[in-house]
Amino acid sequence: MIEQVCISDHKGPRFYTHADFPLSIGSHPNADIEISRESGSSEPAFLIVIVNRAYVDTENSKIKILLNNETVNGQKEIQHDDILEIEDTAFHCELIGNTLSISLYEDDSHLVSRNEAIASDGELIEPIIPSESTVQKKPNRSFLHFFSFIGFLLFGLLAVVLSYIFTAKSLLLEIEPTPDRVALHGKIWPIKVRDRYLVQPGNYFVQVEKSGYQSLKQEIKVSKHQSQTLSFTLVKKPGYLNISSNPIEHVEVTINGKKYGNTPINALELEAGTYTLAASARRYQPYTTQLVIEGKEAKQQLNIELLPDWANVVIDSKPTGAEIWLNGDSKGLTPQTLELDSGQYSLDLRHQDYMPYVKDFFIDASLPFELPVAELFTSPSHLVITSTPTKATVSIAGGEQGITPFTVRLNPNTEHNITLSKPGFRPNQQSVTLKPGEQQNISATLEAILGTVVLNVEPADAEVFINGKFAGNGNVKLSLPSTSQRLEIRKSGYEVYAKMISPEPNAPQVFDISLSRITSTTKVSKPKTLHTSEGQELKLIFGGKFSMGAPRREQGRRSNETLHSVELVRPFYVSVHEITNQQFTAFRNSHDSGSYKSHDLSMDDLPVVNVRWEDAAMYCNWLSEKDGLNKVYREESGTLIAKNPIPTGYRLLTESEWEWVARIQSSNSMYRYEWGNSFPPTQVSGNYADQSAAELLDPVFPDYNDGFIAASPVGSFKANFFGIYDMGGNVAEWCHDYHSIYPSLSDEIFTDPTGPVIGQAIDNKHVIRGASWMRGDLSSTRLSYRDRDNDTRIDVGFRIAKYID
Repeated sequence: MIEQVCISDHKGPRFYTHADFPLSIGSHPNADIEISRESGSSEPAFLIVIVNRAYVDTENSKIKILLNNETVNGQKEIQHDDILEIEDTAFHCELIGNTLSISLYEDDSHLVSRNEAIASDGELIEPIIPSESTVQKKPNRSFLHFFSFIGFLLFGLLAVVLSYIFTAKSLLLEIEPTPDRVALHGKIWPIKVRDRYLVQPGNYFVQVEKSGYQSLKQEIKVSKHQSQTLSFTLVKKPGYLNISSNPIEHVEVTINGKKYGNTPINALELEAGTYTLAASARRYQPYTTQLVIEGKEAKQQLNIELLPDWANVVIDSKPTGAEIWLNGDSKGLTPQTLELDSGQYSLDLRHQDYMPYVKDFFIDASLPFELPVAELFTSPSHLVITSTPTKATVSIAGGEQGITPFTVRLNPNTEHNITLSKPGFRPNQQSVTLKPGEQQNISATLEAILGTVVLNVEPADAEVFINGKFAGNGNVKLSLPSTSQRLEIRKSGYEVYAKMISPEPNAPQVFDISLSRITSTTKVSKPKTLHTSEGQELKLIFGGKFSMGAPRREQGRRSNETLHSVELVRPFYVSVHEITNQQFTAFRNSHDSGSYKSHDLSMDDLPVVNVRWEDAAMYCNWLSEKDGLNKVYREESGTLIAKNPIPTGYRLLTESEWEWVARIQSSNSMYRYEWGNSFPPTQVSGNYADQSAAELLDPVFPDYNDGFIAASPVGSFKANFFGIYDMGGNVAEWCHDYHSIYPSLSDEIFTDPTGPVIGQAIDNKHVIRGASWMRGDLSSTRLSYRDRDNDTRIDVGFRIAKYID
């Protein structure tokens, strides 16, 4: 490396270091290498040293410079033992250690001698050399001329320096980081004073070097401002990154979103800075890190440690040997240890003697996971029990289970004692043992225990009905089952005779009955309860005056709940319970109420649902015909409409009757909800959307659990003021009326309203009243809430009613 340059010329030897480079070559007195002033060039040349190389630069200069007899145009490197000729002066260049020596060349033979003179006529004139004795010695004045010249030269030099200093501009070069070498050169040689340069306005060339950084070579322009600062930031050279991975190779690497291939990656060239590096491989967790590249040609190493994206999961069952199905794929029999990737799984364990076991779980390989042992329960068997007659009580192992027809789930491989009993019939006993998953049907015909009933009727042509079925005229002798029987005797112009009788097997019963003629003064007395031929119980309800609907400011009120005055004059009967699946299938055997999210809605003692309004009306007509009553609904234009006036057969509750029965309490006070006047309920009062159904329904009552996720058997909760069950919950109910909106703020009193006639109703849909097991909000659980439809719903059923005879 060249540390210094030694110049030896007529000024004597001089040494220069890196702080002095570049060295100027020119006719200016301050030039580092001064040439003859007769050269005619005002632009200097330069001697430049960069690291361990020296160059002579003639760009923008007219000075004639030869290097080894070759003209230098621009920049050319100086080698050891080169001959440098500047105008008429020759220099010998030698590299001695870390010093470049440039000295006057002593061999001047190649130069033209100036000791020869040429005569004007071309003859050579020999000089006359006088002898010492003939030459008169004169005073030596050459020294005087020499010192005068030196003084004049120093004075001129001083003037030039002062002129340069007074007109020069101060230039500060701020370079980050601190460089190893800085070179500034241009047409006028700059003077460095400490950390600044004295320069004349114009263009200059800056060259900066620092180990580990890219070289800076830039042209700058110095303006006429007295003090100037130019800032530069050196750019680091790129760094080199080696990337490896464990425990596997061929891991895909992405840096700042750009893919760089798969590991191992060697000598990846990256500019200095901060990067986001991501790595991915199948069945391993994603890897991300912030990476700082130092640059400056430094070599860095990154080893990517990947974590498994799977977990070893033990799947076991009690008992073992269950077939494992995971996300639909068979995985063998329990117990089993499986290597499962992170993600969502659905586990299904199947065993021929046990119920299926289903469980969903999620694997996160970064968290510990343990799957509990699956408890398998015995696969149940089903027994379908029917009887003749129906409605026999089914007892299993001494405990009552239901009413025929009845389906019961039983444990397999166990003997079960089945007893069927019904009043008036002898018990029937059977034993069954079922295999796992088996369904078996058993049927029994019950032997009736008969009793004799003798009727002596006046008038003799009166009609006799037993449980609504015609049994003869006048005086008859009947053999009847020894159970409660409804006896009715009818004749036009006479009051109906009705009585519940219980025949006795060993003692004939004799009834002498005389019908009473109906007169204008006859006092009509009606029974408080009635029973249909299908066993439904109806209670007698007397109406009154009340305000139907809800006030405007009631929370949850809807626009169709206008307040209006109603008076119910005609007494009526209403069924104590909603019509059940068992009762409806007696009319339509093919009906199935279906299910909701795996919850069966078709059990015998559940309220019938998934019936249209017309289905409910047709059931009422069927039952009226069965019990010998006039049908209420007639078919017209493909639909059913009510007769006018309404007969005394079975029908649906009118909307006003429904609200009276649902809301009226003692002293004619009215409840807003079935449980009272505040929301939500604090005690169990009916079947609504509760906490047990929170996974199926929304919203649900807070802190309320009635014990049923879906529909409940009719009569499962406390009856209301009239002794009627499930008015506000379990299932909503079809009403007799077409839907309409009554006028508000009217003085009119609506007496026994039955709704508008067809064509005058809103979209000819029928009213639905009451909440259901699907309702858990404030608005729809109010007893004034009104809805409308004609089609089936999974939470809408009905109950029956009739006017008194």
